[in-house]
Amino acid sequence: MSRSRLACGVVSKMFNKSPLTANLTVAGRCLPASAVSTMKIQTPMIASRSFATKGDSEIVKFLAEEIATERSNQKSMPNLAGWTSKLDGAEVTLSRAGACAGENVVVTLNVNHTVDSAEPDDGQGEAPEMLSRPNFEVDIVKSSGKTLSFTCSYLHPDEQGEEGNEDVFAIDEVTMFDGDKTGDHNYAVAGDILDGYLYDLFMSMLEERGVDNNFADKLADWCTAHEHGQYINLLQEIEKFAKM
Repeated sequence: MSRSRLACGVVSKMFNKSPLTANLTVAGRCLPASAVSTMKIQTPMIASRSFATKGDSEIVKFLAEEIATERSNQKSMPNLAGWTSKLDGAEVTLSRAGACAGENVVVTLNVNHTVDSAEPDDGQGEAPEMLSRPNFEVDIVKSSGKTLSFTCSYLHPDEQGEEGNEDVFAIDEVTMFDGDKTGDHNYAVAGDILDGYLYDLFMSMLEERGVDNNFADKLADWCTAHEHGQYINLLQEIEKFAKM
């Protein structure tokens, strides 16, 4: 058998099932052995994961572990009985029926920049649990649209229990308006200059509408879970961005 035919037979066996065979024959004739010996065989290119920068690659590597860790520590959202929630990213609106017909109670808040230690950190042992305790606004809305609005904030753990104060939150500001609250033209009074008795009456007014210490404690747990979910979502979006 000639070297040319032998080479043709070898090539035929090598590429019998490959689309490259079409490049080895011309009008049914096998290539000569000399052509086969010098022929360069191309293999398919396999796409590799590429990043815009080395830093992007390191971010993706870190986030893969960070997201997994955060997910393992994620807690379910506690139930706020009697309240209806509406979420828009970090912004939260809670609502429920008020104390009389046609009255509604609306709580609005934002969980951005709200995470802090649940207890004072004495620097010994494990770090205290982190909680989201945002400022929140409570609007008592009458059917006419007239609204009595309270801006409230959580007391720092060091402040709770001082001088017999058992409140979890405080009233920072009180105002009243018709319809939607817009601008700063509506007069508002600071809670710390209110008559003490009137302040207590306002706290009772909120308590009678479901906004009390028990609600505030549950709200902190609820906001903590929601803020953590938003944090995980942000990490996931950054991971996607770094892969672009």
